[in-house]
Amino acid sequence: MPRLTLITHVYNAQAGVDHHLRLWQQLDPALRERLEFLIIDDCSSPPLSAEHSGLNLRLLRVNDDIDWNMPGCRNLGAIQARADWLLYFDVDNITTEANIGRIVEALPKLDRTRLYVFRRLQDGVEVDPHINTFLVTRWGYFRAGGYDEDFAGHYGYEDVVFRNMWRTHVGRETLLSDVSFDQLGWRTSDLNRDTQRNHALAQSRLAAGLPKPKGLLRFDWDEVGAAPLSPKPASMAAPAIDPERKANV
Repeated sequence: MPRLTLITHVYNAQAGVDHHLRLWQQLDPALRERLEFLIIDDCSSPPLSAEHSGLNLRLLRVNDDIDWNMPGCRNLGAIQARADWLLYFDVDNITTEANIGRIVEALPKLDRTRLYVFRRLQDGVEVDPHINTFLVTRWGYFRAGGYDEDFAGHYGYEDVVFRNMWRTHVGRETLLSDVSFDQLGWRTSDLNRDTQRNHALAQSRLAAGLPKPKGLLRFDWDEVGAAPLSPKPASMAAPAIDPERKANV
């Protein structure tokens, strides 16, 4: 059983996937044994590929072309993860073997009710931690409610609402100051980034007291390279998590 699942969702960024794969394949084998890697292909065209090469890696593909489906991709990652701890990051956020090792070694001492963020460097300059790069327990992710897939289809604010839901339903946020990520600045172009619709939705969620979302995974998906699966429901509730098992992370 891996101790940490690394999760990134990617749209039309094969070069970013390749960059991470080269880094991961160079990790010390003893560290790799404690890790699981999940890449969520958000209906890229052409589909993404990922050479496993000794990695405990799974490539999951979203088959429905939904604009800005980050909420669904992150929910899929949490549902499919096999470790108790989840490290989420955008594909243009890169970290070192030493930093991954520090995270893994720290896990037994961390508070499962906290969401942990990291220092971020951009062009060698320290900036605010990235809102989409954080470490949480799988238990905490679902206790917060997961990401609200009502935000999918439009740009923005799903991350802001999730972080507010964490603070409302789970606990505090903490900076792990001895771990940093470099942001390389890759950016998918030619996409509609109008935030008006999602900004209004976020305001309505806040006004309603941040209720937990209902219905996760409102799309079709498959595991690339896996045997055909039985038909999957279009939508599902957050899975039940045994709180006693999760207490032993």
